[in-house]
Amino acid sequence: MRSHILIAPAAFWSLLWLAGCGGGSPAIPPPPVVNVTLSPSTVSVKVGAQFPFHVTVTGSTNTAVVWQVNGTLGGTSASGTIDASGLYTAPPVPPAPPTITVTAVAQADTTRSASSSLTVTIGVTVLPSVASLDVSSSQCSVTQQFTATVAGTSNSNVNWSVPGPAFGTITTGGLYTSPDAIPAPPGLNVTATSQADPTQSGTASVSISAGGPAVNQAPQSSPIELGTSGGNANDKTVTGSGGFCCSGTLGALVTRNGTDFILSNNHVLARSDQAKPGEPITQPGLVDNSCMPAATVANLSQAVTLQNANGMAPVDAALAQVVPGAVDPTGAILQLGPVTCAGAQPAPPSSTLIAAAVGMPVAKSGRTTGLTCGAISEIGVDAVKVQYQTACGSKTTFTVTFNNQIVIQNQASNFGNAGDSGSLIVNADTSQPTGLLFGGDSTTGITVANPIQDVLAALPDPSNQALPTIVGDNVTHAVAACTGSSGPAVSAANPAARGVRPAQAEIARAKAAKASHLAEFTADPSVLGVGVGAGDNAGEAAIVVFVERGKLHQPIPASLDGVRTKVMTIGPIRAFGGPICPTADATDIVRSKLTSLR
Repeated sequence: MRSHILIAPAAFWSLLWLAGCGGGSPAIPPPPVVNVTLSPSTVSVKVGAQFPFHVTVTGSTNTAVVWQVNGTLGGTSASGTIDASGLYTAPPVPPAPPTITVTAVAQADTTRSASSSLTVTIGVTVLPSVASLDVSSSQCSVTQQFTATVAGTSNSNVNWSVPGPAFGTITTGGLYTSPDAIPAPPGLNVTATSQADPTQSGTASVSISAGGPAVNQAPQSSPIELGTSGGNANDKTVTGSGGFCCSGTLGALVTRNGTDFILSNNHVLARSDQAKPGEPITQPGLVDNSCMPAATVANLSQAVTLQNANGMAPVDAALAQVVPGAVDPTGAILQLGPVTCAGAQPAPPSSTLIAAAVGMPVAKSGRTTGLTCGAISEIGVDAVKVQYQTACGSKTTFTVTFNNQIVIQNQASNFGNAGDSGSLIVNADTSQPTGLLFGGDSTTGITVANPIQDVLAALPDPSNQALPTIVGDNVTHAVAACTGSSGPAVSAANPAARGVRPAQAEIARAKAAKASHLAEFTADPSVLGVGVGAGDNAGEAAIVVFVERGKLHQPIPASLDGVRTKVMTIGPIRAFGGPICPTADATDIVRSKLTSLR
């Protein structure tokens, strides 16, 4: 009969532990595993070009690697070479096959490595790489010859292309012809695609304009045309041996009780409430005349006050009475007329107004960006907070809130910028005035304008309450550089040149929903405005909420009263002008002089 000794489990493991604590040595942990990571994992490199690989070695203090191309240390002239830093240089001709393997082997453990797949392609280069052209009529189109160089193949033939007919044409030999209208957006790429390898191409960047802003900034002989550089002769600040001077745009000619006036912004003509009646208005503005007053073309008469007790203003507008003979009596504005070989010609706007509408094609001629074309993106924008300087170049600012504003968004190329303040905005198909430009956020392509009806209503004659009217043609005409020499038909054939117009019933529904919830939005200090724009679906309207970049905002519902919402991060919104100081937005600075644009 066998006897059994029973040992409790805990005691058993204690005995084992004690046995392990005898004269033996503790177990030695295994060495760390060396890992190699190579990035990117796949890449294409053109013949003759270089590409830097990034390698990471972990698990060892020795992070050095040995580089191989297709298993050969350092590579070969046929497959490409790589140096000790991981800089790969492609061969002058793609290898056969064109895909090779780049490997990094750890020196700490040569069994550990990582590889990337690299494809060597032919290279296509287009010259000139950048071109700037003025639009012209079909009788005298502007052309630009492009050439393409194909490296890495004996077949040097390419196929040339542009985005579409609205962006001009290009021949099989690379001769590009500009369109007779500014496309939307106003830039395009000319592309040369290799016939030997259609997956490979090169591009050149082309920008289209209608004479450029130089004509808007140049001095004019009397009588001047509007849409030009101008401003208050006293709009400058002297600081020691230096200082600042400010200018904007003389927008349009208006008449009231038989007297003609220049229409622009308060912050252009009246120095943001600081000017007195009678102060001289000059053309060009101080910024375009070495900060010295040029010829006086008008004298300040009236301005809508910006700084009110409630922090709100109806519009940013002012009038300056014209010096007899100083302004074209037809009300002609630069670049609103027909396009000839010399560029877009001056023409009066229509004398009849048109209400802003979502998707309406618009144009403006201003001091800084010249003639620009776009489409209205939002209307009825309320609670728009706009920053102003208290004086030219001042670091002290004040904020004014506006309601019922117009917004034009164009991120590809700003519709307006610093110095364009005071420009008249017209319907591009009819030249009918619809707004007065006064501010925006150039970093996100946002331009803000007062409805022209509100502007004129805010400037009655103090003696008899008569309102000013726009001086212009009693017939409508297209802004040819925006719509083409054939007028609206050409514009209509180019859907990219205009926005999507929601149905009027949708707009009304969105406006009602916005009004019902406006107080909720305005209670949030990060909200810079709330308006109505196009929704994501055809014919649909949306409530658009503008929130300030860099600030937290309250959660915004996906829809309100059955209307979808859209959130746009922008701002801050500024009257288009700014101080020259380290904190200034660079787009607000004219660097040729200590100047500032309105």
